[in-house]
This record gives sequence, C-alpha cells and structure tokens, in this order.
Amino acid sequence: MNSALRQCGHQQALAISRILNTTSRRYTTNTPRQTDGQKVRISILDHALTKVDQLGWTPAAIEQAATDLGYSPMALASRDGMPLIDHFMDRALDETCIEADDQLHEFDTPIDRIRFLCRVRLRQTRPYIRQWPEAAALLAQPGNVRVAMGQLSTLVSRMWYLAGDQSTQIDWHAKRSMLAAAYVASELYMCEDTSTDFSATWKFLDRRIEDMQGAEHTATMAQTFGNQFSRNLFNILASRGYISQ
Repeated sequence: MNSALRQCGHQQALAISRILNTTSRRYTTNTPRQTDGQKVRISILDHALTKVDQLGWTPAAIEQAATDLGYSPMALASRDGMPLIDHFMDRALDETCIEADDQLHEFDTPIDRIRFLCRVRLRQTRPYIRQWPEAAALLAQPGNVRVAMGQLSTLVSRMWYLAGDQSTQIDWHAKRSMLAAAYVASELYMCEDTSTDFSATWKFLDRRIEDMQGAEHTATMAQTFGNQFSRNLFNILASRGYISQ
C-alpha cells in the first residue's frame, strides 16, 4: 500500500478517536446569524456545486461560480477544492435532517431510523458519486484529515441523536465508531456501484447495519474504522487512477 496513504490511515484512526471523544452529545438547532460575507460565500459555493460534474471538486469550479454570479473569480481563492467539499457535506447534512423531520416517525426502532438516515444521506451524494473519489482523495490527505473526521463525527452523532439513541458513556462512543465505519464503507461502495438505482449499495448498507447490530461494543472500533477506511479508500482511488499502487 502507498506509504503516504498508510500513514494517512494511522492518522485517521487517531483523529477519529480524539474527535469522537470530544464531540458534544447535545444537538442544538441554534444557528448564528449570517453576515453578508457569509451569504456571498454560501451563494458561490452553492452555485459551484452545479459545476462539479464538469470541473470536479476544484478551485476552477469555485472560480467559475463566482464569475457567473458577478464576483471576482478570486472571491473565494483556495489552493484546492476543500471549501467546496466541506460546504457540500454541511449542506447534505442539513438536507438529511430536513427530510428526517418529515419521515422518521414512520420507523419504530433506532436501528431502523439509522438505516433510513444513512440512505437519505447517501442519496445526497448520488448526483456527485462519479466525482466523489476525487473528493475522497482530497479528504484523505494528511492536512485535511481533521476536517474529514470532524464532518464524519458530526454526521454520525447527529444520526444517532435523531434516531433517539440513549446510550451509556461507553456505548455512545462505540456506536458512533461503528456507524462511521458502516457509512463510509457504503459511500465508497456506492462509488463503484453500477446496479439500477444503486440497489446493490442499499443491500450492502443493510448488511453493514446488520453487522452493527451483531458487533460487540469495544474500544478498538475506532482503530478498526481507521484501517477499514484506509484500505477501502486506497482500492477505490487506485482503480480511478488518483494514486498509484
């Protein structure tokens, strides 16, 4: 395995352990009021998402969006596409929560709600799934690992909160680590899925959820997640030519 990616995997395992241990267990809907500058930034990044299909997760997509909206192409100058990826993940979580508010009451158990929430969140990635390995490659870079793990920690914590989780202190961390592993594995599987309407991905997700139900809650789940994420990510990126084997 590529030594840089192997090192990245070790960093991911350590990062997720630290982040899951410091993430707040409380979910709040309080959103700070946006400044004019923040509104401009969001409008540019929203528009840049429409450029991903042609320009990828790149500064070029952001620059073209800014130009389209009448701003300087350097209005959101960036060395890579991370601001766009970070924005997409924020937006996707918001959309997942909105949809969940309307439909979660239809599911009786927390694990059924988790399965539903994973499906909803994965559907947010569907329009960009063929470009997602490019985003994953950026997220896997050592300098971006903390952003990636922070986003993932927020996602799984929010999912368990919405599912009505009432875990003890030990179970709380273990269950979030297991959900992180299940979600990331399903997202990477989706990148290569050619089945109709991603039916194979939904079956793969169901198996991962079943694995979660049968898994023993242990403190080693964070390390297991880091290894699994690194291995699966390497295989996907290598098959797309983003890294050499």
